[in-house]
Amino acid sequence: MAFASPSRELALSELLAHSDHAVVATPLDAAAAWAVLGGKRRIVTDVRVRVEEVLALRTPAQNELLVRVLGGTLDGVGQLVDGEVRMAFGEPCALLLTADSATLSYVTGRTQGHYPLRPDAQKVLRLTPSPTLPELRHPEKSAVHLLSGRTVAEARELMRGAAP
Repeated sequence: MAFASPSRELALSELLAHSDHAVVATPLDAAAAWAVLGGKRRIVTDVRVRVEEVLALRTPAQNELLVRVLGGTLDGVGQLVDGEVRMAFGEPCALLLTADSATLSYVTGRTQGHYPLRPDAQKVLRLTPSPTLPELRHPEKSAVHLLSGRTVAEARELMRGAAP
């Protein structure tokens, strides 16, 4: 028997209010490391991304950033964190990011701030929900509902209209 509790949905305005950057980025490579989080030793993975386009908010200081996600594999130990972002190398995605420093960021709202770009039948790139997105309590109120299926240009317009 499995039990799950739905996650609280985040509206686009809420995600943007807690973000420093909204960008289209391409994951290039990653490195895992041990880190102490909440007093416990955990594996984190820093994904190096190239910023392709700024959708809203501030322009990052550099065109490459490290995006830290929880989990990974290191020294023969793997840690999987449910609901954490998993980016595919070489495949662009839209990201809402909270900056920790000039080069290190976290995905705002975890999977609710990650949108892989996939081509539709006409080969137009569209935002899709993060593949590890958990069930949301009220998905119709979420940024995921609003942004999924949108082109990059449509997402940019929505984000700029909702940005604080």
